[in-house]
Amino acid sequence: MTKETGQQRGMADRLAAALDRDEFVLYSQRIIPLSPNDTNDPFQEIFIRFKEEDVNLLPPGSFFPILDEHNLLPHLDRWVVNRLSRWVSSALSVKPDWIIPVSNINLSNATLADPDFGEYVHSYVDNSFLSNGALGFEVDCDSAMIHTTTLQQLLKEVGPFGCCLTLSDFDGGETAFSILKTFGPAFVKISATSVIPVAISEINRRCHALGTKTIVQYVESAESLDRIREMKIDFAQGLHLSPVQLL
Repeated sequence: MTKETGQQRGMADRLAAALDRDEFVLYSQRIIPLSPNDTNDPFQEIFIRFKEEDVNLLPPGSFFPILDEHNLLPHLDRWVVNRLSRWVSSALSVKPDWIIPVSNINLSNATLADPDFGEYVHSYVDNSFLSNGALGFEVDCDSAMIHTTTLQQLLKEVGPFGCCLTLSDFDGGETAFSILKTFGPAFVKISATSVIPVAISEINRRCHALGTKTIVQYVESAESLDRIREMKIDFAQGLHLSPVQLL
């Protein structure tokens, strides 16, 4: 075993132990409704950090490749569902009339390939405060295309609890719209930085015709926000609107 391989194995063991010890933390960023016809109920995307990243000045998310290589990402995604449920339960114990936000969790390719993940979510959400549409899954278009069968099965298992799907990295191409028609997601995410405004407007029109709402992300200025409001985009996400903050 080389020194580098040994270090990676050691880090993988450290990360596996961290999952058992709750040494990851959740962050969130709000997704803001732009249409007066949309609900103002809170809507957010969930992000994950490893506590040691801050201590050792590691880049955010640097642990993901190691977890992926050692097939630990499905365990991390399950931990996120568990931790999110505990966060909601704790908040409700303090304020029973608190409105539970809809929380989007990003799913890894390894989790999408795991046929048991849907059963886990089904059994877990059935006995938690996430059972009334408070949990959503975010999957990029490429992953949805690769894992069509298992993603369809996951949505079948969690659909009765109101869990919704968001397709991210949606570029408006014909392949993307073919994936949209296959899954009928509640939302698609369009990047404000990688798709030109004219294309965003056309993507928005076609998505609305198919019954899917649109989210433009990476909105970093008032000018960008004004432009997407004019296009009748449904939701916006970005640092101009909301910081990424500890859950």
